[in-house]
Amino acid sequence: MNTTTATTYDYKYKLNKFNETRFMAWLATWLSNPLMLGVGALAVLSPIIIHLLNKRRFKIVNWAAMDFLFDADKKNRRRVKLENFLLLLLRCLAMFLLGLLLAKPFLPAGSFGGESQQFQRIILLDDSLSQRIKVGNQTAYEVAKDRLKQLLKKLAVDGGNDFLTLYITSSPDEPVGGLANEPITVDSLDAVMSRIDELKCSDQVADYTQALLKINEFVESDRAARNQVVYVMTDMRRRDWKDVASDDAETTPAKLIEKISQATPNTFVVDVGSTLEENLAVTEVRAQDILVAGAIIRFSVSVTNFGETTAENVDLRFRVDDYQPQIETIATVAPGKTETVTFRYMFQHDSQEFNSLEFEDKLQDITVNSRIQVEIVQNSANGDSLTEDSEGFFAAQTLKGIPVLIVDGDASSVPERSESFYLQTLGLPGTGILVDTRTVGELETISLTKYKVIFICNIDEASAARIEALRQWVIDGGGLIFMPGDRVRASTFNKSFYQSADGIDGEGLSPMKLEVMEGDVSRSSWIYMQIKDAAHPALKVALDEEIGFQNSEIFSWWRGSVKPALDGTLVSTPLLLGNEDRTPAMADRTLGKGRTVTFAFSGDADWTMWPGDPTYVCVLWDLVNDLVGNRTEATSFQVGSSIKKLVDLSQYGLKVALIDPSDEKTEANARPVGDESEDNVLYEVEFPSIKKRGFYELEFRRENEDTVRQLYAVNIDPGESDLRRLDVSSLPDDFFGGIAKLVSGDDLVTQDESGANNDIWPQILMLLAAVLIGEQFFGWWFGRKR
Repeated sequence: MNTTTATTYDYKYKLNKFNETRFMAWLATWLSNPLMLGVGALAVLSPIIIHLLNKRRFKIVNWAAMDFLFDADKKNRRRVKLENFLLLLLRCLAMFLLGLLLAKPFLPAGSFGGESQQFQRIILLDDSLSQRIKVGNQTAYEVAKDRLKQLLKKLAVDGGNDFLTLYITSSPDEPVGGLANEPITVDSLDAVMSRIDELKCSDQVADYTQALLKINEFVESDRAARNQVVYVMTDMRRRDWKDVASDDAETTPAKLIEKISQATPNTFVVDVGSTLEENLAVTEVRAQDILVAGAIIRFSVSVTNFGETTAENVDLRFRVDDYQPQIETIATVAPGKTETVTFRYMFQHDSQEFNSLEFEDKLQDITVNSRIQVEIVQNSANGDSLTEDSEGFFAAQTLKGIPVLIVDGDASSVPERSESFYLQTLGLPGTGILVDTRTVGELETISLTKYKVIFICNIDEASAARIEALRQWVIDGGGLIFMPGDRVRASTFNKSFYQSADGIDGEGLSPMKLEVMEGDVSRSSWIYMQIKDAAHPALKVALDEEIGFQNSEIFSWWRGSVKPALDGTLVSTPLLLGNEDRTPAMADRTLGKGRTVTFAFSGDADWTMWPGDPTYVCVLWDLVNDLVGNRTEATSFQVGSSIKKLVDLSQYGLKVALIDPSDEKTEANARPVGDESEDNVLYEVEFPSIKKRGFYELEFRRENEDTVRQLYAVNIDPGESDLRRLDVSSLPDDFFGGIAKLVSGDDLVTQDESGANNDIWPQILMLLAAVLIGEQFFGWWFGRKR
């Protein structure tokens, strides 16, 4: 048996299975409630039963004068029987008409030579990414459109009174423009066909639930005007029909099909998908390190095998912009499994020119956009039915440097005596950190959005407005580090930074409460630090025993504590002091998207020998990178999601443009985040429901009309790569309600349908009234003669 014969046989089997209720479906083309007709048919027996029961009530008694009555009865018996039969017939007919009336009958279009009725053809076309599978020289989507055009051509040639309303799964909220209530005639056919030809297969996931809900609304609103025929043209993917999670079972696609089929005389589920299921897909491209120029960055690329056979020697091509690509090979990818390979790349920039700029000038162009594209090199030996998901995109927003603000609460004209002296070594060439040192007074006015990390050194207070601004900055992803010294008053620090604005302990910015200064100011005795949490990223260098990090002498420190309710959850203490109580030397707290860290000592060398140790810069450099990694903005999105971006109005204008992969530009205005006060300069812009995969750019405009662009990548939903189909032969009989008909795309044109809105119940009611009146009249007339 060849493939074509097997496919035909399979469909005949499926059609027989779904048409076991064909008689009920036929009745549904004439009656709104076929069950009530059966009740009426049974009720016909009631007059007959009553008649038979009444005959048994009479007792036969013979008496002398009976012979004279028999002679008279012989003359009238035939007439009486005929009269009684007519009355019985009228009573049975009345009961049948009553049941027929409750069944709400109607006449299909053109029945008994009547005028042809209007038909509303409501069609849902699956235009999801999985429809891009090649079927010969065409995609499955193109084949589906051909089947649709064949149907419309037949309807136009037949000269019926038909109208077309077309929905697509990628945009289910409204019918396709130009194809809503569109007449299907010979004259309009070319325009309708042309509009269908313009439709392109999307990169999106099929939203059957939303589309069928909209079609059901349309059916309800249009039901009184026209007869309705619904076609759901689907590729029968399992994830669309059986794997859709829903809190309400009535909104699953199969249940919605059942509901629609009950409201319309004809509903067709049309299989227009490909039977190919083998598929490989790039499901993730991710940077493992912070994207900083001059460092080797690791990128992990994941490939998933959605098929049923093992894929071997899968080649991956990794390309950054237009530079020479790298190629790695995955030996095997088992069915249903995901394998990951790592690529390494170093982003370069002109460091000499960049280092010569002032700090503010560096921030003007600190990010470099790079387009990273990964694709599976096609190999005929591996099953890969869908090529569009064989590539992944990653937008690399590479920093030329990490902007770090150091607020010095104990500035000195002698550099070595300054609180920030040792911290400024973080900005040495090769570290990738850009250091900006400011005074306490400047903290109140400086813009925070341009910094990734802020050090607060030997400072115990700030204005309420600035504390709130710092809090919002951290929530948005900033990294804040407190290093208290001898100028700090514990009560003031705790009120400003440990407590919330309404005085709740542990809800402020600092994860550690300062209690009292301890130690030996004469520096004749000291303690050491102890690592409690070796997994903390900032302490990976300190774990090397040869470096001697834990031998750094600490002469003075702040005894501190962490709120017990937060310890081990939002707050961790990875570093302890070697004092008797093992109080925290470092406390780390998560706050929104950002983190805050408080040390138990200052940043200078007055309290500890650590700043002079080589591990000092290494640990703090790792801490900065860890905090920055927490603030790294998401640059990859899935098709169908929204792109959001905070806009600092102190640097950019209100209007932002989005440039899509085809260079089309869409503009939107940023809206305030939080209150709309004049002091609020943080706004947010949103571009909802991105429909195409590829690279996008957000364009911001400065006051001097210069533009700045940020790159983003949009990838497909990995779930759309699952091409497994429904096994129709294993479906329960009522999967689509038992009335909706499952047909193949090839058989679509041959399907018959009938109308549903030519109600005749008023005529039935009039006939019933006439029968009842006639029965009463003839009963009186016949009785009078007798």
